[in-house]
Amino acid sequence: MKTTMIILSFLFSGLAFSQTSEREFPALVRTESNKPIQDMVRLADLVSDNSFDGKHFKIVKGKEEEAVKFNAHSDLTFRAATTYYHLTRARDYFVNKIKSDYVKNMPKMVIRIDHKSQFSELGHFAHDNLDPQFNNALTIPAGKGFERRGIKPWGMEIWFRPMKRIHLSEINVNDQAAQEYTAMLKQFRNMMHMQTLQRFLAGLMTSVTGASSANPFAMDSLVRTAGTSVIMEAAYHLFDPLTKLVQRKWYWLDTALVPEIIYHEYAHAALSDHLVLSHSTAIIEGMADFFAGQIADSPKLAKHIKKYNTFNGKNAKKKQDYMIQFEMTDYANTDFVFGLLWEMKKVVGEDRGEAFMFELRKKLTTNSTIRGQLVEGLLQTCREKCGSPTNDRLKILKALNARGI
Repeated sequence: MKTTMIILSFLFSGLAFSQTSEREFPALVRTESNKPIQDMVRLADLVSDNSFDGKHFKIVKGKEEEAVKFNAHSDLTFRAATTYYHLTRARDYFVNKIKSDYVKNMPKMVIRIDHKSQFSELGHFAHDNLDPQFNNALTIPAGKGFERRGIKPWGMEIWFRPMKRIHLSEINVNDQAAQEYTAMLKQFRNMMHMQTLQRFLAGLMTSVTGASSANPFAMDSLVRTAGTSVIMEAAYHLFDPLTKLVQRKWYWLDTALVPEIIYHEYAHAALSDHLVLSHSTAIIEGMADFFAGQIADSPKLAKHIKKYNTFNGKNAKKKQDYMIQFEMTDYANTDFVFGLLWEMKKVVGEDRGEAFMFELRKKLTTNSTIRGQLVEGLLQTCREKCGSPTNDRLKILKALNARGI
């Protein structure tokens, strides 16, 4: 009898672990007005009764392989619960709304929080002493490992780095907004100098021919003529010092606690059947931004969450004209492609826009350019999927032309 009870106990124990369960934890979420708050959330599809190990995601700390325990430090469980909850939302979006078989059949992903190591294509993790990483997130491709060195194969993973407060003087910040403004100011400066010179020469010619009694060499005329140039030169040369004086001094980003960053990273995984996870480009980042915005139901990403994030975030409704710099890797994370795709959704129709963009990925690669393959892909996808292909492609071309493409 005692033996029978032991066997039954073992069977019921195994049955319990094979089933999924739900648990409630505090996590960071957005309200309907897009404000970040801490609230209780229900984590679904858990396969463990004591850790953040689920049917689709396992949340671990750093290089560890065991899931974070429910009774770990509250800061760690808060990050684990937040990432698990928002990753589940992102997966549900791609499976249930986009109807992606690729996402539906993806194996369970290991999600690493507070993970500092760099990625190594051969070794999975780079050596700990090699430039530890902070304030960012990364989706890595699966790897075959290196059995002779004891490195096992690994699946696709998402790494969320720990937050670190860093003074801006310690890092090389690519302030894209400042660069854009400086470039624009330089162009405007040159234009104004040319117009000033033209006005001065015109005044000189009319004075010589007697068409005007005004003396271009008179003091008031010279002051008016030179005034614009002096002001523009002062603004141009003082821009950098003034920017450094008024801009923020510290930078940090807790990627595991910003919902849209979590959506963005999972979108990389969901789109990786065509947009290979190799390096950062405008196309691969813009596509991930677009779907992150759809999951968040907001054109604004990583905004108004200053406790965990000090950078300006992204805004799909920010009006930008195309610049050749947007094709460069250094500008991969600008708002331009995000905003362009958000606008294209309206052009092709709100009801079919998301399915259209998901189909668009088949026409693109990680190395695609905005002015080349993205434009061609939009037109080709419209030819196949739009309700009125001819009219809708004309609308797309008109919208692209308005953006300077």
